[in-house]
Amino acid sequence: MSIAQAWGDFKTYGEEIGPAAARPDRPAQCVFCDGARVWFNGWRRVLITLMVEGQPHRPADWVPLQRVRCARRACGRSWTLRPPWLYPHRSLEPDVAEAAALVYLLDAQATYASVARMFGCAWITVWRWVGWIAALVTPAALLAQAARLAARGAEPGVLPRVVPAASRARTARRARTVEQAAQVLVALALLHRGQPEPPADSSPLRWWLVAEFLASRRLAFLTRGPAPRR
Repeated sequence: MSIAQAWGDFKTYGEEIGPAAARPDRPAQCVFCDGARVWFNGWRRVLITLMVEGQPHRPADWVPLQRVRCARRACGRSWTLRPPWLYPHRSLEPDVAEAAALVYLLDAQATYASVARMFGCAWITVWRWVGWIAALVTPAALLAQAARLAARGAEPGVLPRVVPAASRARTARRARTVEQAAQVLVALALLHRGQPEPPADSSPLRWWLVAEFLASRRLAFLTRGPAPRR
């Protein structure tokens, strides 16, 4: 798997990339070995939902993704070329999870069901997103990265201590998870905003996940746990 830095705009990609249009750039080498020859290897198609102009958007058509394969017989591995707004193993993209979690966490009137209706998903998906975000990284680690860029504004005191959703949690453990998720999202926003050059991706969560993937091939799968009560 790899994430190509070109074709960053969803609308442009849809207009210009596909079997009946153009291909993305061929990789200069294999991502699994040092092979310098890579072949195009057909297409795959995915259905996705992502945020477009502030609203969840599900394209009517399947999104085509180019497959490639290492030409070395000793390797021969294949992978998919993805634009940077498409995170691996997702139908609902990280920017949707981020936006939905923020509404649930910060809106005192929100419920899992109301947020799910707003974003076109199951209520349990919103519940899982909150726990997944809380477990991704510690807020302190993100603040430390932000402080290396600009110390001002990256103190622990900037993290929210009172989170509206925490009062709706059924257990103390879930309340801590909810608070951690809110702090992670705030810390990600600070790190995103503190970059020397503004990131092309407007979603701090997706921007960070893609950077982690490119740096260490780490994929952040959704956490699993017991289903909550409605």
